[in-house]
Amino acid sequence: MRKGLFTLLSLVCAGLIWAAPAPANAADKIVIRFAHSNTPSDMDPYHALVTKMNDKLVKKLGADRIEIQEFPAGQIGSEERSFQDVQQGILQMTVLAVNNASIFAPSLGAFDLPYIFKSVKEFDDCVDQNWDLINKRMEAESGTIAIAWHSQGFRFITNSKQPVAKLADLAPVKIRTPNNPIMIGVYRAWGTDPVPMAMDETFNALQQKVVDGQDNPLVSIATNRFYEVQKYITEPHYKLWTGPVVVNVDWLRSLPADVQQAIIEAGHETTVEMRALLDKQESASREFLKEKGMVFCGVPTDEDEWMKRAVSIWPQFYPQIKNLEIVEAFMKTLGRQLPR
Repeated sequence: MRKGLFTLLSLVCAGLIWAAPAPANAADKIVIRFAHSNTPSDMDPYHALVTKMNDKLVKKLGADRIEIQEFPAGQIGSEERSFQDVQQGILQMTVLAVNNASIFAPSLGAFDLPYIFKSVKEFDDCVDQNWDLINKRMEAESGTIAIAWHSQGFRFITNSKQPVAKLADLAPVKIRTPNNPIMIGVYRAWGTDPVPMAMDETFNALQQKVVDGQDNPLVSIATNRFYEVQKYITEPHYKLWTGPVVVNVDWLRSLPADVQQAIIEAGHETTVEMRALLDKQESASREFLKEKGMVFCGVPTDEDEWMKRAVSIWPQFYPQIKNLEIVEAFMKTLGRQLPR
C-alpha cells in the first residue's frame, strides 16, 4: 500500500468510521443500489468495477448480509442525477466521470483542468497522496466521499465530419461536451463552439447530426457503440478520464462499523485492481474500433499549441473551483507551479 493511500486509519481519525447502532434486525440484509451510465459488457469498466466491489463485499461479509444491485445504462437517469440521488439517499453508490461530479463538489474541478495529468501514473500518485484531502473537500461541499477511483485513459476526440490532424481542422466540427464549464472553456480556447449535453443523450445527437463529434476514452467509445455514428479519432492528451465511486457520508456512518470497514477496504482493493485492467482494456478497445472501421488520426501535429491554449485558461476557472487546496496539493505532488 503506497504512502498516503486512503486507509481505514485515516477514516477513524476523521471520525468517519464509528460504532453505528445495530439495525433493528441485525440479520437484515444490506442492499446497495449502485447506478451508472454504461451498458454492461465484458469490456465495460463500470460493470467490471461494480462486479469487483460486490464480489469483495460478499467475500468479506457474506451473501446473506450484503449485496450490490446494479442499475446500468442510465436506468436511474444521467450521471448528474445519480450523484444527486446519492446525496439524497435514494441511491447508495454511483460511479461517474469526475467532470460530472465537480458540478456538485467544485474542488474536484482540479481533475478537470486541461493537461494537469500527463500520464495515468501522475493521476494515481495525486490520488494516493491526497485522498484524505479530496474526501475532506467532497464531504464539505457535497456530503459525499469517494471510496474508489479509476481511470479509463485519455479522452480522445471522435467525429463524423473530417479527419482532425491539427487545431485548424477542429474549427468547423461541432463537438458535444459534458455540461462542465472547464471542458466547454477548453473547446472554446481551441476555436470551436461546443454543445454541452448529458452522456445518455449523446448517441442520438450524433446519429441525428445535432453534433458532429464528442470526446471520450477508447473503452467508452467502444462500449457506447459510437463507432456506429463516428468515423475519425484524434488523440490529444488534454484530459485523462477519471472517476470516483461516490457514497453518501451519512449513509456510510449509519452502517455497523464492520460494514463500513468492509466497504472502504473493498473500495481500496478495487482501485488497485482497476489500475491493472486499464492497459488491457485500452488495447482491446483500440483494436476493436479499428475492426469497426474507425480511422485513427493520431496525436495532433501541433499539440503544443493545443496545450498552450488550454493551459492559458486555468486562472479564469479558479473562482469556480473556489477552494484551491486540491489543485495546489496536486501541483506539489507533481513538482510543478500553479499557472497564474
